[in-house]
Amino acid sequence: MPMTFDASSRATPNVLVALHSSGAGGRQWQGWRGLLPAAVELRTPDLLGYGLAGWGDGAAVTLDDEAQALHAEIAAVPGGVHLLGHSYGGSVALQVALRWPQHVRSLTLYEPVRFALLREAEPALWSGIVAVGREIGTLLRERGPEGAAERFVDYWSRAGAWQGLAPQRRQAVATRMAKVCAEFEALFGDPVPEAAYQALRMPLRLLAGTRSPRPAQRVAERLVQRVPGSVLVRLDGLGHLGPIEDAARVAAQCLPALLRPLALAA
Repeated sequence: MPMTFDASSRATPNVLVALHSSGAGGRQWQGWRGLLPAAVELRTPDLLGYGLAGWGDGAAVTLDDEAQALHAEIAAVPGGVHLLGHSYGGSVALQVALRWPQHVRSLTLYEPVRFALLREAEPALWSGIVAVGREIGTLLRERGPEGAAERFVDYWSRAGAWQGLAPQRRQAVATRMAKVCAEFEALFGDPVPEAAYQALRMPLRLLAGTRSPRPAQRVAERLVQRVPGSVLVRLDGLGHLGPIEDAARVAAQCLPALLRPLALAA
């Protein structure tokens, strides 16, 4: 990848913390390790309920819970971290930035799903995504994890996408559906007012695919209107799973937001 990097910034703690999407896990970012400059340390923690990150199966969760679970690792990095987030992970990254802006040097977010931004401004989109989330919860209770997972995957990808997954991938997603449903409820109960995002002052680069479901695109559009100096980049032909399905293309768009503050800090 033809990127330049100022070696003088190696003296700074160039830690990039990448937060994964619903149903995935920190392993989502493994393909990114060869796409980043050597001076950047990539950390890929699991959110609550993934890997060894504890969560009571069936328990409610909030975005504050998710942020608090990451706080110690992020606060321990001198000078702060760069946050990269995809979907639900992007929503958690925003919560970290809102609570502890002193620990966040930059934000790079691919379709962060802070659906509460649509609650009052765009009630039709809001009611539509709430209906999808609640339908998935009903399917989990009535048809089990695989029934819920099929609706979840097909909504965020395309009709029939579930059938195209390898059996082991289906199993991995299905086993996480209880937490996915809790994540939907965390997003629907998000109390942060739209005006609060105006307080964010770190560089923010938003990415959105042109094939993604409309609620996800509109959240990105509303955020760029609220956060001073933020930028929205549209990736033609990509969908909501862009960071997984075309890691190289998405990473190339993320790097400018990452490297710019590094150069300024050097």
